[in-house]
Amino acid sequence: MRKNIKSILAKTLAVTLVVSMAGVSAPNADAAKKPALSTKKVTVTAGKSKKVKIKNVKAKKVKKLTVSTNKKKIATVKKNGKTAFTIKGVKAGTAKVTAKVKVGKKTTKLTVSVKVKKAAKVTPAPTTAPTTAPTATATVAPTATAAPTATVDPKPTKRPGLEDANQEARPSGEPLIEKTYDFEDGFGDWYARCADDQVCKLEESDEVRPGSTGKKSMRIFRDKGEDGAYHAWNGAALDLSAIGTLGATYTADFWAKITKDEAEDLDGDEVKMRFSGAKKVTSDAEEVYENYPADTDYMLSADEWRHFSISFVAPSTFYSYMIYFETNGGGKYDIVVDDFTLTRTSAPAEPDLTLASIKDTYAPYISTLGTALSYSDLLNENTLNFVKHHFNSITLGNEMKADAMISNEETLLASESGYVIPANYGDYAENKDKNGNVIVPKLTMDVVDKVLKICKENGIKVRVHMPMWHQQMPKAFFCEGFDANGKVVTDKNVILAREEMFIRTAYQYYLTSQYADVIYAFDVVNEYTHMSNEGGQVGSENWWKYSFGTEMKTDCEYVKKAFVWAYDVLQLCDRTDISLIYNDYNTYDPKTTDQIIELINNINKVDDVNKVGKICAGIGMQSHLNDELGSVDNYKTAIEKFAAQGYEIQITELDITNQGKIDSTTTAEEKQAIYEAGAKAYGEIMNAILEEKAKGANITAVVIWGLTDNTSWRSDRSPLLFGTDIADKKPAFDAVIDAAKNFKASK
Repeated sequence: MRKNIKSILAKTLAVTLVVSMAGVSAPNADAAKKPALSTKKVTVTAGKSKKVKIKNVKAKKVKKLTVSTNKKKIATVKKNGKTAFTIKGVKAGTAKVTAKVKVGKKTTKLTVSVKVKKAAKVTPAPTTAPTTAPTATATVAPTATAAPTATVDPKPTKRPGLEDANQEARPSGEPLIEKTYDFEDGFGDWYARCADDQVCKLEESDEVRPGSTGKKSMRIFRDKGEDGAYHAWNGAALDLSAIGTLGATYTADFWAKITKDEAEDLDGDEVKMRFSGAKKVTSDAEEVYENYPADTDYMLSADEWRHFSISFVAPSTFYSYMIYFETNGGGKYDIVVDDFTLTRTSAPAEPDLTLASIKDTYAPYISTLGTALSYSDLLNENTLNFVKHHFNSITLGNEMKADAMISNEETLLASESGYVIPANYGDYAENKDKNGNVIVPKLTMDVVDKVLKICKENGIKVRVHMPMWHQQMPKAFFCEGFDANGKVVTDKNVILAREEMFIRTAYQYYLTSQYADVIYAFDVVNEYTHMSNEGGQVGSENWWKYSFGTEMKTDCEYVKKAFVWAYDVLQLCDRTDISLIYNDYNTYDPKTTDQIIELINNINKVDDVNKVGKICAGIGMQSHLNDELGSVDNYKTAIEKFAAQGYEIQITELDITNQGKIDSTTTAEEKQAIYEAGAKAYGEIMNAILEEKAKGANITAVVIWGLTDNTSWRSDRSPLLFGTDIADKKPAFDAVIDAAKNFKASK
């Protein structure tokens, strides 16, 4: 459930980054012509797009292209490579789009005047095709205390028109085997990574590491940006898009320190450096940021050079991919790097498909065996074959959560959105813009149809993990006018109207897909009993508390109504076979067990809000455990209590960590001991699950939370069945297989 902090932070930063492999270009015949636009004026209908090309320059000569719009509520803009961009109309009005093209050391500013025309209203023709689905407009009761009850047609008539992106092939080139940068003749493929309003550049330095035969190194110079602040993420970057091998393992070997002229400011202190990566799956997708290894800080000093050798696995698929340096200290301190060598140490791993299949081994007992991954994992043939062999279901860890779907910046006119709008939604001023127009946040579900299609074609079921949660909810969703810089809404009725809009729209989008039959469960609400766990990290603040209070209540209104609205869509789409699940962690803690039972029983209680009865099928036991459980008995007791209530039980996020971290100092003997402890714990917990299933507990699914240790959110603590890659089978895998085999033998 925990999202990498880098990924969350990346979504909150107004930073546009463009990767470039080109060095400084020599003068040529094209240099005499300045970059220009194919047009200076664009007229576009709301909801439609037009492409603008940059003339007089070749893509390979462009070091950087940035695009922006002065009115995002009128028109948005996205880059198409380095010599084109697309303008999309949002609503009627005028706007200005600015493009900045950097060729060599010169940046040219170009502008386009944009006029957006109002889209004509179209009444869709009726259809009986099973794959087409209709918009249902919800009508709610006028009273604020009663749950909105949707009045809808027996079947939806139109699918909400949400944003979708096209998958594109990444560039290709000769695969990187080994490359060294000594910085004696410039910076090569390295470039300064920062936004236009920030300051970061690469400079030659005469500081060189001990024993070097060279006389120069690369200095990463940072200064205050236009906002008067330093930025830690500014640094030097290296683009691997064309030469990096999908899924291959690399080692970055280099020397680094803080510059000598900052020694006095540091006064003997150290600065944390991170060696990080960023990838995009498609050209128009946001970068996903990750550290190598995850969340690892490397200490730098101004007094001495330090040597680093960092191994990492390239993403299993990517459209673009770069590695870069960053620091803490607010980005104030400059870094010098010397003798950087990048080596491919192993080719992409191929799965051993002769291993016993987890899903097949457990088929006599538990029908659904799943794993957690990202959309990009499904695009890699080796990974997909691995998943198909061992599992029959998948869960996307983050891409179906609210912060991946709800824009923190853009809004649409509610009347033209195609979303399911509750009848009382427009009654609240907080849901209107400055002109009095009823608005909704832009919803983007880029991966939904792609993931469902892949899973349909490969016989894989899908758990939709898009819960209402006190974390990973965009702030704008809780602010007046959906403006993240505006006042936080305190009227719970406003938030309830927004929640209903989002749930009805998103669930209908899922269930009217032509591939919707692969969906077997929705995580509707997540970790409500732990609503006080904000953690102080980006994206973790509980915005619900401003309208619903800070006290956890087992009769919470927004929790119950989430299930009411979700179940109503299931009925509308004739999919009540799908399980609606309440998901939580530490479910085996006796206090939490009892709170969850009270919460679910209240959700299923027939009253003015819930007129159906049992709408929450049961409990998702996350099961983030450790190998010193001391709690297997508590775990079994919790299952027995949930079973006694008639709940369906799904193990949704199983991983088991060791009690020590594995790093470069861990000996082979220590690592083996850690692996064996983890295997023992996996064997015990799987045996407990099987025993409770045999006693009558309705355990329908077990989901292993990740593919390999290397990609896990708990990567340094050996939590999963495979280690560095999908070919690195651990003793924990054997323990899981043996648990089912031995259990079968004993029956």
